[in-house]
Amino acid sequence: MNRRYAEKATVTALILSSALVLSGCPNQNGTATIRYEQLGACNGYKEGNNVVSSGPTAAYVLFKIHWLDNTNGKVNFAYDPARLFVSSLNAKPSLTTTSQLTQKIGVLATAPTTVSGGKNLGHEGYAVVIVPTANSPDPQIEANKTNYMLSYDNPTSNPGVLMDKKNSGQTQYQGVQDCLTKSW
Repeated sequence: MNRRYAEKATVTALILSSALVLSGCPNQNGTATIRYEQLGACNGYKEGNNVVSSGPTAAYVLFKIHWLDNTNGKVNFAYDPARLFVSSLNAKPSLTTTSQLTQKIGVLATAPTTVSGGKNLGHEGYAVVIVPTANSPDPQIEANKTNYMLSYDNPTSNPGVLMDKKNSGQTQYQGVQDCLTKSW
């Protein structure tokens, strides 16, 4: 009878812990949401007689950060784009906003900002990450068939952060070999 009780208690504990994992633990500072979109990938660009490349087995993937919503935050949200990373990669290469690529394609890079608790801020900034691909003569093809999800390495002083990908169900993206030939 003790064994049966122990098994029942173990199952109950597993169910309860699973519910906590699925629902997430509430953050005492509230929750902020980063809404973003994956735009596509490219291999690099020409600059004069030089070629700037992501490498033979890598591609540039572009993201647009649409808004920072801290309406459910109880404290200010100190957004730092250097804390964004692609969650499916083993290493955590952060997105870059200082990349010459964002300057070359003529878009505004996502920038650090603070969003007050209870406020929402339209952002419209771009970020780039270099992702590894299989050995291919055209790595952007593989990257444009991959749905990359972003995560945020959040400090405890911030509200909790939810990542909301606008096109999360999309599995094909339109990319190009030369990053400068596309209007992002």
